[in-house]
Amino acid sequence: MDKPLVTIQLPASLHDELQTLAADEQADLVEVIRRLVAMASQHRGWLRDLKALREQIRQDGGLQVGTTKEEVVTRLRQTRREIFEAEYAHLYR
Repeated sequence: MDKPLVTIQLPASLHDELQTLAADEQADLVEVIRRLVAMASQHRGWLRDLKALREQIRQDGGLQVGTTKEEVVTRLRQTRREIFEAEYAHLYR
C-alpha cells in the first residue's frame, strides 16, 4: 500500500540548503525533512513542559529567591554554603 504524497513548493534557496544538508549527511532529502520536523516537534514539547513548570512554580508561590539583586545574591550564597556543608565540609575536618 502506497502512502499518499503531497507536493510542496519551496524557495529554491531553501531547497538547495536542504539538498546540501542531505548530501552532507548522506541521507535522502525526505529523511532530512522528517528529522527536522521531529526535532521541531520535540522542541515544541520542551517549551510546553517548560511553560507548565513555570506555571506550577508560580502557583506554588514562586522560587522565593528575593526581589532585589542583593537578596538574590544573599540567597545564592546561602544555598551555596548549604550545599558545601552537606557535600564537602566533612573532607576539610
